[in-house]
Amino acid sequence: MFQIWLLVLALILFTRNVVHFKKISRLETVIIPVYSLVAGIMTIQNDPPALVPLVVTILVGILVGWFQTTGLAVRITGQKDNNSRPVIEIRRNWQYLLGWFVIFAYGMGFAVQSGENVNVFSELGSEVLKDLFLWTNFSQTASWCILIQSASASIIYILLVIHKEPLVKAAISRKK
Repeated sequence: MFQIWLLVLALILFTRNVVHFKKISRLETVIIPVYSLVAGIMTIQNDPPALVPLVVTILVGILVGWFQTTGLAVRITGQKDNNSRPVIEIRRNWQYLLGWFVIFAYGMGFAVQSGENVNVFSELGSEVLKDLFLWTNFSQTASWCILIQSASASIIYILLVIHKEPLVKAAISRKK
């Protein structure tokens, strides 16, 4: 019972972060998507999936990434960080949350269809923790499906954010 309450609290914190402005970070927008892509490719090389599920997974990821940007709000603060990069804040809104849920549900459905025995509450808790505590992305394993879909959604998402507000590119660039 305690785990359910802990999961509910984590979900509340996660959803709260989605509807408030938050400073855009290089870790979240560049490093984690690249890590997901590399880890997904390495996983695929070890155990190649069929072409159709791979293509469908990438296409769903691309659509989710596009959909998540439809409700995005960008705020330029006019401030600079310690590395003289502009500080930009984003509010992801409910579209991001719905896209996140689609990626989670697709991954769970794919796992069940593949014959895996999955505990939805455990997996949900794991995914919420990854979003609340970004460093846990590097310590937990995920299926190729989740890795590739998350990477493709994140890459499309950040490319569209940069297209919407070009100053974002300077905010997530390396030190100058």
